[in-house]
Amino acid sequence: MEWLGRFLRLRAQDLDSADSAFWQQSVLRIIVLSGLCLVFAIVLHSSWQAWQIGAYHVIAITFSFYLALVSTLFISSRYVKRSAAALLAIVILAGLCILVLVDNFELGKLGIIFIYTLPMISLMFFGFKTALVFMALNFIPFVYLLQNQAPPHLLGWSITLPASHSYLHGLLFLFFNLCLPLATARVFSTLKRSAVQLKDLNQHLAQSHDYYEELFEHNGSATVLVTASGDIIKCNSLASQLLGLEAEQQANLLSLLNFVQDSQLQGHWLKGKVESSLKSRPESSLVLKHVMLTRSGHHVVSLQEISALRQLQLQLKQSQKAQDSWLHYDALTCLPNVAGFTELVNYKQEQLAPHEFGLMAIIRLRHVKTLNQQYGYEFGSQLLQHFSKVAKAALPSDAVLARVRGVKFALWLKGDLNVLDPKQLAEAIASQLPVELTVGPYTARMNYQFGVSFTERHDNQNAQQLIEQCELALELSSPGQAVSFYDQQQAQQLEQDYQLLNAFRDAIRQKQLELWLQPKVDPQGKIQSFEALSRWFIDGQAIAPDCFVLMAERHGLMTMFSRLVLQQSVSILQSWQQQGLLYPIAINLGGPELLDDSFFAELMSLSADHAWLTRYLQLEITETNIAVQQPLLHKRLKALHQYGFSISIDDFGTGHSSLSQLVDCPADTIKIDRRFVSCIPQDSRTVRILHTTIQLAKALNLNIVAEGVENDIQRRFLQSLGCQLMQGYLFGRPAPALYWQNLLLPRLPELEFDSKQA
Repeated sequence: MEWLGRFLRLRAQDLDSADSAFWQQSVLRIIVLSGLCLVFAIVLHSSWQAWQIGAYHVIAITFSFYLALVSTLFISSRYVKRSAAALLAIVILAGLCILVLVDNFELGKLGIIFIYTLPMISLMFFGFKTALVFMALNFIPFVYLLQNQAPPHLLGWSITLPASHSYLHGLLFLFFNLCLPLATARVFSTLKRSAVQLKDLNQHLAQSHDYYEELFEHNGSATVLVTASGDIIKCNSLASQLLGLEAEQQANLLSLLNFVQDSQLQGHWLKGKVESSLKSRPESSLVLKHVMLTRSGHHVVSLQEISALRQLQLQLKQSQKAQDSWLHYDALTCLPNVAGFTELVNYKQEQLAPHEFGLMAIIRLRHVKTLNQQYGYEFGSQLLQHFSKVAKAALPSDAVLARVRGVKFALWLKGDLNVLDPKQLAEAIASQLPVELTVGPYTARMNYQFGVSFTERHDNQNAQQLIEQCELALELSSPGQAVSFYDQQQAQQLEQDYQLLNAFRDAIRQKQLELWLQPKVDPQGKIQSFEALSRWFIDGQAIAPDCFVLMAERHGLMTMFSRLVLQQSVSILQSWQQQGLLYPIAINLGGPELLDDSFFAELMSLSADHAWLTRYLQLEITETNIAVQQPLLHKRLKALHQYGFSISIDDFGTGHSSLSQLVDCPADTIKIDRRFVSCIPQDSRTVRILHTTIQLAKALNLNIVAEGVENDIQRRFLQSLGCQLMQGYLFGRPAPALYWQNLLLPRLPELEFDSKQA
């Protein structure tokens, strides 16, 4: 039964659907399926009688109609309209067969009665117009029946059987009494449910209407419902009060208003917000805001009176004009600030004659912070005020003096190239400023520093550009330089250095630096280890290592730089370990890297991941860093030494370490700086110092590496002093790691290095 209900679309959710195609399919299936089931017995019995008398054409006709009904039921799943049309055709053909092929005319009339059902069936599936057509066509069989004349036998066939009257009356009974009532009941069931739903919907709409009516009236703003032409359909009490309308008074909203711009009158509903005023009160100000467009094409508009707001804005505008003049002045000194200064200077520069120039200077008052600490900040403020008054009185009347910020003042002065050049004028101005200032009981001796730039009329430089140039000149000046001029070449060099710094930072991030190696050999020339040296190339051109290392130190990039060198060195050592090249590599480190927690943690993590790292990675620390850094550096060096790392003091002899610090440092190697080695053998004093240093290292059980060995005389002398390792161009220049790898792989581990081949 569940399947039948689903097939006939008789479930509760099916009956709730008001979709015409859905219930038409249900009605069609009910008619056809009920007809098939009910006439099944008639078909079987009539076919049995026809078989007995040999009327086989009756069997063929009967089963043809039955198969047509089954086919109609089958295609109803996809083609409801086509199935309904097929049903109408079957009814017409069945009625005609009964009328024409039954011998008894009284029984044949029942076929015309069968055709009378066409308007009702067509009404269910094709609408009232189609039903009217069939109503009109049914007049033809009706008139024919009134004549009461039997039709001729066209084919000579007869489907009359002994029980034909029972079959025909039974067919009509079942069709009129069961099939059509069941189908009509299905339609009425949907109509009844739809009526209930429509009733509930109307009740909900009524409640919504009351709610929106209440919302429209009490939404807190004046609201109007108008047509597209502006005719007022409805307005709430606030809108009626604002517009001065009586209850139910007919009016046009547009005729009540004056718009700020006439162009806003047309299509103003689409402009969002439009400002206007009431014609009855021209001093009023209203804002029309388009809220929404209804489905019926009407507009909901809110009105807001902003008369008080406009008056407040007018008052604020008048007070703003008074305050604007102070926006361009410094509150402490009553001098122009940067904004006012640039505006005045730009105007004055446009008035320059061809032989005139504009001199710009940034004046910095030095030692004011010291005076603040000594006499208090109130004294400092009074000092700036007093300086402003004295300096302004001492300067020419056409000079423009302003306070930039803090203890910096800006000065612009017109000069004449025929009288003084800019340098002479700047020095003359510097001499005019007060040497001493007295504030209360205290007298302060003034010290100034000038950053100066100048421009001529044809240079087209504005005041802001001149201020930046003066700031740059002031920044690049030496502490003892009172007046410094802007130097374009120096500024370009600074720009180049800045670009080089950015390129270096990107090179570190993108790992574009190459790691080259220089060998350390024993006195016999055998390679014992290497020192890692970074090389940087831009478009095939090498950048001097001293340049980018100094850049890294100045701009805080040493940790990033050293981390890259560490990672590259570990990568080379790992590759060499796999190939059997067991040569240590030393990397240079300074204080900032070892004091950086993340770098120190990464170094310890790498040593934990690679057990051989502490034996084959050596750390070279610059002596000056050991001497001046805080005790945390010594603590971490000791930790690295205890962990197994070999630590060398690089450039020994060039720093400021005491003997006690050398004893306390956990180093096992010292590297003698190349400046000592280069003096061998001609400088006897340096030779004695070198000899003493080597003896000291031996006494402390430290290994010795001599840097910068460039000739055989130096090599033999260092060998005679007992130097264990040497490094320099005599043994090999720095080269890529791949070069040394290819050189070392074909040979025995105990390689004797041939300096000529290097």
